[in-house]
Amino acid sequence: MMTGLSFTIATELAAISDPRQARMLGDYAAHGGAMLGVIRIGVEGTNGFWERHDGGDELLVVVSGRMTMTLRPESGPDLPHDLGPGDALLIPRGVAHTARLHTPEVRLLFVTPREGNAAWTDHPEGKRRH
Repeated sequence: MMTGLSFTIATELAAISDPRQARMLGDYAAHGGAMLGVIRIGVEGTNGFWERHDGGDELLVVVSGRMTMTLRPESGPDLPHDLGPGDALLIPRGVAHTARLHTPEVRLLFVTPREGNAAWTDHPEGKRRH
């Protein structure tokens, strides 16, 4: 089972020696429709907030800001991914994840499944983001 894939877009583009060839980075799996969108997340929207997408993978691309996205697979330790502008993270279907922001706001482009999404907070003062 894949446990997450993070990469820097500029680095992956620079690694292409032949501009006629694509560089494959991973597989995106979805069992139905997916949503494409953008979101602005402030620090107050991440305290204790977790989500999981059972309907397919989620792709996040950081447009601005810095954060650590922690993935919690069903077995094994939590997996932190430090992300900044131009970084992307592919989160496998069914893996719970949470963000800790290092800047007041993070702006993201996302592709996420339309169905099978769950969100919760485990912090008594946490605010639901959506």
